[in-house]
Amino acid sequence: MTATQPPRWSWRAIFVFWWLVLVVIQQAERLFLLPEAWQLEAPSGGLLAMTLWIGLRADLIMATFGMVLAMVAGGLAGLILTLMTRWRAEATPASVWHRRSLFGAALLVALLLLTILIVDMGYYGYNQQHLDFVFFEYLDDLLTQQHAQAEAEPGTSAASQASRQTSVELNDGNKWGPRVLAFLLTQGLAIALAWLAFRLIVQPVLLPWEEVFPGQVNGVLAVALVAGAFGLHPQGPYGIRIAPISSTAYYMLAQNPVLYAGEALRATIGSRLSRMPPPALDSLPLEEAVTLARGAIAPGAEFPSVKYPLVHRSVGGTALRFGRPANVLLIFVEGLDRRYLGRTMQGRRVTPFLDHLKDESVYFEHFFSNGTQTARGMFASFCSYYPRQGTAAMKTRYAQDYLCLPSLLRKHGYWTEMVVGQHRDLNRLHLFLSRNGLHQLFDENDFPSGAERMGLGMTDGALFDMLRGHIEHLQQAKQPFLLATLTLSTHHPFTVPQTLPDVRALSAEPDGYVAALRYVDGEFEKFFSGLQRRGLLKDTVIFVLGDHGRHEPVGRTDQEKQIGHFLSPLMVWVDGSLRSPSNFKPRTVGTIASQVDLAPTILAMNGLMPPVSPFLGRDVGCALAADCPELGTAFLSSAYDDAIGLADRDGILFYSFRTELLWQADLNLEGPPIVQVGTDRDKTDRYRRMLALYISANTLLEQGRVWSWKELGVSR
Repeated sequence: MTATQPPRWSWRAIFVFWWLVLVVIQQAERLFLLPEAWQLEAPSGGLLAMTLWIGLRADLIMATFGMVLAMVAGGLAGLILTLMTRWRAEATPASVWHRRSLFGAALLVALLLLTILIVDMGYYGYNQQHLDFVFFEYLDDLLTQQHAQAEAEPGTSAASQASRQTSVELNDGNKWGPRVLAFLLTQGLAIALAWLAFRLIVQPVLLPWEEVFPGQVNGVLAVALVAGAFGLHPQGPYGIRIAPISSTAYYMLAQNPVLYAGEALRATIGSRLSRMPPPALDSLPLEEAVTLARGAIAPGAEFPSVKYPLVHRSVGGTALRFGRPANVLLIFVEGLDRRYLGRTMQGRRVTPFLDHLKDESVYFEHFFSNGTQTARGMFASFCSYYPRQGTAAMKTRYAQDYLCLPSLLRKHGYWTEMVVGQHRDLNRLHLFLSRNGLHQLFDENDFPSGAERMGLGMTDGALFDMLRGHIEHLQQAKQPFLLATLTLSTHHPFTVPQTLPDVRALSAEPDGYVAALRYVDGEFEKFFSGLQRRGLLKDTVIFVLGDHGRHEPVGRTDQEKQIGHFLSPLMVWVDGSLRSPSNFKPRTVGTIASQVDLAPTILAMNGLMPPVSPFLGRDVGCALAADCPELGTAFLSSAYDDAIGLADRDGILFYSFRTELLWQADLNLEGPPIVQVGTDRDKTDRYRRMLALYISANTLLEQGRVWSWKELGVSR
């Protein structure tokens, strides 16, 4: 080797080698986990290729950031070592120290990454998830309890369930030992192949080029670093999160373990640092709020958990049961406001088909959405828990542990899907539902190439066409299913095809919502009638509701404008194959219900209610054939006015934290509202009950104390 010849292991060679190793060990874990995903769902060739490609991009991002970290650490270490040894007579050149430091730093990064992958591999084998909020909550419990044990007096024990469970798991080497050994052998083989590829392919090409064109090689490496940091995609890590993979099993497999764990860790820290309810609520301590809330959500029930105070044993409920598992079609109509049903404008009926369906269904005339935005309504409907104060839980707390409808149905043999006409990352929908039981989520990228697009996404006509094909496939599969969807056309800017004469006529209305609603009604009629003609609704129960009421403040009074955000209808339609005089009687019922009642009702009518749950709603299936013994309640939470409400037999109670005004009105908002100011509100039991629901639900959600699969699980 001449004086001008670069050393055999230049810093560039070291960098490229370890960069390759970091990518390879992450890919090796994904291939190791592939058989477990395959057991859940056999992939098509295209799905498998997409999963591996997205995974490679994600791993490249993580490997690039790992090497940047190694470069920084190695550079600092090399500088320190150079300064420490420069006084020696035969001092080692700075370039040598920098190469050695880079190699050592890269080795440490690789070992750290491998350790994380081992933990992630073990956790994935436990629940087919990468390291998530539950894992970090478990880790926090373990560390907290160990600290408490260290501070305990001699002779006492502060051992927690977490520490005991960890001890038992570690002692059961026959259970995890072979798996870890197989994983390490896989990683060893992968690293050996990486070494051979580098020595036989990469290094022979790299050395001549960096000898002759070192500046150009540096430029290529810089460009490669930028491309790697973005995962070969302009959207970078976000492009991984929104990967167009409908299967939740393979979507999870494509995610990078470290990037995914980073999101979960952020959610864990955020749950500790997030703000509690406003100072105005300090007058009602959490312990008292929980006691009042328990009496409101499940009077007479047993609450077995201290850590999860609202988890309760199932009590009462309806005796209504279908003779076999019922398919569930859950149709959320964007911003559907029950005040527009039965209306005539411009001489045209606004919702002729929904009005007809209402007469063939059990219609809840006092149904409410629990929140004022899509993410809040979906969260309440799927998981029977109240929307959180501030940014929606689906957006910020999607990594936490919940007990949701798709998870429970899936555990009992249901196939679970959702189809939306927008992007899958809407409100973190895919991340949330992939953690909570959904088999597949289809979005705008899954529609046929010729499907009609208008406004914010696919038209509702295209959406219903897509749904029709899914229902046909699901019915042929002979497996009970949950299929959910969310329409789009009744969302501002209300851009819809002007195909129907009624739509064109109603477009003269200054409120674009009216024409858009007529368009949705017409497309829904074609969809529903076509399914009936072809017998595709056999053994199916359909729930039609809004994800919330109107976005826009509409009403005669300020109070009606506020409550209008919650005025969603609910129609429950049951196919004739399931109907009998004892389980279904179409009519309008006065039972007060809300979105949190959906999951308990769907589960109960199929005999699948878990023995314990954190559900804040109740089973209202009693209303399908007879009057329910209790009128019921509905809790309301507004993101627009930082306000809360309670609907019960005494009407609607509503309190604004912004204006500090409390008012009440009848359920139909027909009489003038009664406004209370000052401390009078503190004397009312209804106000305290409403406040208790708000404080307890929000505080426990922020603290991650809603539910724990690890500690509570389900026994059936």
